[in-house]
Amino acid sequence: MNCKNYRTRTKKGKKFGYCTLYRKEVPIFSCNCNNKEYKRYKPLKSRSNKLDKKEKERFSIIYPNLTKCCECGLKTGDFDIRLNIYTRVEKNEIFSGAYRGLSIEDGMVAPMCIFCHKLFHKDTLMNLTYKVKFQKEYLETHTLEEFIKRYGQDYIYKLEKIRAKKKR
Repeated sequence: MNCKNYRTRTKKGKKFGYCTLYRKEVPIFSCNCNNKEYKRYKPLKSRSNKLDKKEKERFSIIYPNLTKCCECGLKTGDFDIRLNIYTRVEKNEIFSGAYRGLSIEDGMVAPMCIFCHKLFHKDTLMNLTYKVKFQKEYLETHTLEEFIKRYGQDYIYKLEKIRAKKKR
């Protein structure tokens, strides 16, 4: 830890140490004063209580069993031959980024093991198929305009566009 009064400054391209307490130049990377005060570092708060509560209460509108991977069928505690580890199935929000909170609210959550979760984020076609699956489920109770207003775009149209492009 460094003294909280120590600063590294530059003058004409050369670095030097500076003590803000005594307002004078000191040897670089060391403040040899008698009144050394150390910075107090606070631990970073990872999540707000509100978000933490939302994440604990996640549910899925398609998958009733959130302990079984929706892609490969592995359950929590099963041995995965692909990774040579015992798996842990986690709840993954389908619409990420700015739409993550909305995804949690609407139940757009799919249970996935670690391997399938990595594949979900790497493979855009797999990602889009899950988004389309949840969009169709959402459209049973809402309109397409509401979905586009809430999630930004029509994923069914996007998937059809990509598939048509691949057929050419």
